[in-house]
Amino acid sequence: MSSDLFDSYESEYTALIHSAKQRLETTLPTLAGQERHAALLATDRELAEACELAEQLEVELLSLPGPARLRAGPRIRQYKSEVNRLQQDAKRVSQGLGNHEANRRALLGETSNGGILTNSASEGAFGGLDGDQRTRLLSGNERLARGTERLEQSHRIAIETESVGASILQDLRSQREQIVNTRNTLMEADSHIDRSQRTLRTMTRRLMTNKMITTGLIVIGVALVILILYVKLIR
Repeated sequence: MSSDLFDSYESEYTALIHSAKQRLETTLPTLAGQERHAALLATDRELAEACELAEQLEVELLSLPGPARLRAGPRIRQYKSEVNRLQQDAKRVSQGLGNHEANRRALLGETSNGGILTNSASEGAFGGLDGDQRTRLLSGNERLARGTERLEQSHRIAIETESVGASILQDLRSQREQIVNTRNTLMEADSHIDRSQRTLRTMTRRLMTNKMITTGLIVIGVALVILILYVKLIR
């Protein structure tokens, strides 16, 4: 499950970076005024989301298996470096000379060809402030919602991990009890073996004693027979 979540974050990150790159390299150079400003805001929003995803990917990296973690680690570092570079590019674009010149002309009431803007035109050029604020608020709410969703997913993963850990601990406890029982059984068997060895040694000693007694009786019997025969022969 962690691998699927990681892949989902990575796909979302790739889509955001592709969109931001396309806007920075292709769309923004062709825009001016409010359209350019709106495009810059959208780019900043996408790059902020991509930065959050890169950080979330770095967190999810810890839950991947060893080989997958080793393969994904360099990619995550590259993602973070790429986001930082694009954010710097977007900042340079937003602070470019073209924007300063356009703002200067708008403030002075000049048109792009040197004419004078009317009051209504000037208000049109800078009348989007409230809209920008609304855009920022909506963007912040969207990022907050996505961050909350990611936190909930991480919380679910943590709960699942805790459940798996508890199950593993229970299995280990059961295995420990089995090992203890086996150890006790082996100790009992060892004590039985010791008693059996003592019994065998006792039986062996008794057997040797009986054998010696039997041998002695045989020797005495043979000696008596020889003695009797000797006495009879002498007479």
